[in-house]
Amino acid sequence: MIDLERRYPAVVLPSVAWLHRHAKLVIGGAVLFAAAIGVCLLVGLSPWLPLVLAVLAVAAIRPMAGLGYAIVVLSTPYGLWAVGVQGLVGSAFGGRDYALNLSALAVVFLHAARAAIRWRPARDQAITVGVAALILAGSALVGFAHQGIAQTLIGVRYVLFPVAVLVAVAARSVPDIARLVGLFSWMVVANAVAAVAEFLVGPARLAAWGLSHMNAIRYIDGNFRAPGLTEFNAELGMLAGAFLLGYLCLWLTRDLRPRRWLWHAAAAGAAICLALSTSRSGAVLLVAGLVAAVVMNRSGGEASRRRSRRLGLAVLVLVAVGFAAVGATGGHSLVERLDIWGSLLRHGLPLYGKGVGAVGAASNSRTATGPRIAVDNYFVSLALQLGPVLAVLFAALVVAALIWLWRRSVDHPTFVLYIGVVAGLAAAFLVIEAWEYDSAMACLAVFVGYGLRHPSADGP
Repeated sequence: MIDLERRYPAVVLPSVAWLHRHAKLVIGGAVLFAAAIGVCLLVGLSPWLPLVLAVLAVAAIRPMAGLGYAIVVLSTPYGLWAVGVQGLVGSAFGGRDYALNLSALAVVFLHAARAAIRWRPARDQAITVGVAALILAGSALVGFAHQGIAQTLIGVRYVLFPVAVLVAVAARSVPDIARLVGLFSWMVVANAVAAVAEFLVGPARLAAWGLSHMNAIRYIDGNFRAPGLTEFNAELGMLAGAFLLGYLCLWLTRDLRPRRWLWHAAAAGAAICLALSTSRSGAVLLVAGLVAAVVMNRSGGEASRRRSRRLGLAVLVLVAVGFAAVGATGGHSLVERLDIWGSLLRHGLPLYGKGVGAVGAASNSRTATGPRIAVDNYFVSLALQLGPVLAVLFAALVVAALIWLWRRSVDHPTFVLYIGVVAGLAAAFLVIEAWEYDSAMACLAVFVGYGLRHPSADGP
């Protein structure tokens, strides 16, 4: 039980003292806030606008508040829609339902820019960033000519967001990043509870209740695929796969093994999310990344590597059994994807591509000017956007990065985490445009940032 006699002087008295010291500020803020609501009502704006702007101001000023805000928004969009938060924020900005998601992305990019300004890169790092920026700028110019400025800029956003969130996270301290992992843990647990509830209630009743927003509640290949609190099942599966991959790869290191009960609970919740979403893409991300981490890990002794191999085999068996139990073992969708990839690559692919944003999620945005082109293979997507030469170069760089990490893992046990993430993403790229799943990429970025900033890690 809570000892009120002890907590009163420890918690209540300091709060009362703070209110006394800042009474004028508090009263002035309340008056200003009330006046702002009155002005909004007089000029025909939403009375919720001052409150939303105040929340966004805090998220923009304070990095941890901003990253926490983004994690919640990106991990639970369906849940925020169901409880009316998305509608409230949208109404504050003139009925624009996409304002909530856009605000979270803007906050992440803002904090990434602040971190980048303070960064002092080495010469080779500056050259790498410069070359990548030139390639992206050139592809953007091609995109402007093919599908217009708006769709191209959305495509640029999809390319840069995973990098931006990693930069913003890596600028924080280890305790701060551990708190972000904890927040992701709560989000995964919440998604697991929602997925179980959806599975028990059933899609027919959920649809009758009006909870089929944006086709989140649906059957695929005769199986109900729960979305949890995300927009649809693949997003839930990718988030679950990303969390499990980061969590299990930490177990393969010597100094970063998870010790918090919340992380363990979230790992169990992520397994439930992966099974109920029946996302084979999330399973590929997890299994391929973990198997590669186990096989390519050169740190530790033979006994440690033997335990790692057993862990990888156990996860592989559990994923296979789980998917078989829910009936998600069909390969019909994979055959369809093979036909689509061949068709897209055969029909007039320019050497320089069609420009960033030409395919994938950007082609399905509200500003898209052409047909929606879902590729479900990020390597093919890059070939269509940047051209086949750069796509092949990107694949070669992924292989080179894995070899480099494998060679150095003998002296740097933390590198097993990076091996798992790079290999898992490379495998997931073969079956889905994994880079464009914001919540999963943010989750992986938080785990990678935790490895980079931990005192025992030397960094890549």
